[in-house]
Amino acid sequence: MKKELSFLIFSLVFIVQNSFSQRIVLIEQFTNSGCPPCAASTPPVFNYVNNNPADVVAIGYHTSYPYSDSMYFENPVESSARVSYYGSFGVPQSFVDGNYYSNSSSNFIPVMANTINTRKAIANKYNISNVSTTINTNNLNTKIAFESLSASNVNDTLRAHIVVIEKNVLKSSYAASPGANSETNYEYVMRKMLPNQNGSFLINRGLNGKDTITLNWAMQKIKNNAEVRVVAFVQNKNTKEVYMANLFSTNLSTGLSKTNNDQLWFNIFPNPTSGDLTITTSNLKNDASITILDILGKSIFTESINNNAALKINTKGFNKGLYSVLINDGINSYSKKLVVE
Repeated sequence: MKKELSFLIFSLVFIVQNSFSQRIVLIEQFTNSGCPPCAASTPPVFNYVNNNPADVVAIGYHTSYPYSDSMYFENPVESSARVSYYGSFGVPQSFVDGNYYSNSSSNFIPVMANTINTRKAIANKYNISNVSTTINTNNLNTKIAFESLSASNVNDTLRAHIVVIEKNVLKSSYAASPGANSETNYEYVMRKMLPNQNGSFLINRGLNGKDTITLNWAMQKIKNNAEVRVVAFVQNKNTKEVYMANLFSTNLSTGLSKTNNDQLWFNIFPNPTSGDLTITTSNLKNDASITILDILGKSIFTESINNNAALKINTKGFNKGLYSVLINDGINSYSKKLVVE
C-alpha cells in the first residue's frame, strides 16, 4: 500500500512539474514580398506553424530589402529594429527562440521539425496566459499575464513582448501590389509591437512571480480585423534567448448595444448545432465577411454575406467544440460564440 501511495504521489508531482514543461517555440521569420526566394521558402515555414499550433508560433517581419514591400512601409521602425537587433543578413531568414537557431530559410526547412522538437523538449521558464484580448471597433485592448517558472529568472534582464499580427494578408487587399513575387497571401504579418520594439520590463521575475501587462492600440493598416492575433513572448534582452511564447486570438465586438438601430447586427441559429447553421444579418454598411474560427484561432470557414441576407452553413464536417463566428463589414465587426455538438 505504501509503495502504491508513493507511486501515486510521485506521479502527481511529475504531472504538476511537467504541466508547464512544454515550451511553445517562437519562429521569427524575416521575409520580403518582392524576393522570389521568399516565395519559395517562407510559406513552408508558416505551413509548419499552421500544422503544429501546440508547439510553435510565428511572427513575420517584412523588410526593406531587397525590394520595395508595402507591409514594411506600414511599420518600418519596428521591423527595422528587429532586423538590427538580430543582425539579420538577408531574406528569407528564420530565427528560432532568438538565439537557439538562425539560418537562411532554405537551410532551415530540412531541419525545421527536428529543431522545433528538440527545442520544445527543454522546460520553459515562463507561463504566458491571455487574461483578455478584445477588439472594439478598431481599438485593440489586451491584458496578458507573465508568470515566472524559474528562480533564476530574477538574475536576467527580461522583456515581455506583445506583438499584434495579421494572420493572413491578401495581396489583393492592396490597390497596388505590395511586392512582385508569386505569393498571393502573406501570413503572420507583424503590424505593431506593444508598446514598441523595446517591450515591457518584467518586475516580478522570482519563482512564481507574476506580471500582468495591459496595453491598447488604435489599430492602423489592418486589412481584416478577423485576422488579428496577438503573439506574446519573453526574451532575455542580453542573450536574445526567448524563454516562452504563445499566440492568442481576439474577441471582436462593436461595443454597441443591440438596440442601437445603426449597429451591425447578426444572429446565428440553432446554437448549439449539430447540422445546418443559419446566419442572418442587418444594418451592414457594406457586403460583409463571415469567418468561423476554431478554439485555436484558426480560420476554418469564410464566406461573404449581403445585408438582410441569410447564409446557411453545414457544420457536420466540424469537430465538436467551441467556435467563434465573426462578421466584418469593413467598418464594424462583431463576434458570437458557437457550440457544435
